[in-house]
Amino acid sequence: MLNQDVGQFIENFYHENYRALFLHARARLRRAAEAEVAVQEAFLVACRKPEEFMSSEKPVRWMEKTVENMTMHILRERKKTEELFLPFEELAPGQEPSTLDGSRYELIAFCQSVVTEERLSFFLRIAEGSSSFVEEAERQGIGLHACYKRFERIREKLQTALDKFHKLEE
Repeated sequence: MLNQDVGQFIENFYHENYRALFLHARARLRRAAEAEVAVQEAFLVACRKPEEFMSSEKPVRWMEKTVENMTMHILRERKKTEELFLPFEELAPGQEPSTLDGSRYELIAFCQSVVTEERLSFFLRIAEGSSSFVEEAERQGIGLHACYKRFERIREKLQTALDKFHKLEE
């Protein structure tokens, strides 16, 4: 729990520096919602480490570094997610797609047998790009990191089921 003076210092700092920090994060991330998350997460770090933040020689520079670390984390997570969804031709050049690859409805029915319809909808909204991790975290009422983890658990569960299916086909 922050004492009143520390809380006031961080609040004043927030009001004075938010716009510059947000613009810096948005320039790196190119997405306003993710930039907002990066800045908010950086301020949460400051709230968790108030002595370190306030006693730094230049609190603005400390916060800029923290925002930079948050943007790097978001960029790494974005890259990991993008790497998950390669076209079939890149994944298996020269191979024929399995029977599951021929019909989206068949694939969705198979996936629904592995995870709940709600989990699959969450997964597909992100995978197909109709929703971002930030939007889904807000929709689910969870943190961004928890959203990444939920997505990854669903992806792993689906991948394991598909691998088992392919072994049965052989």
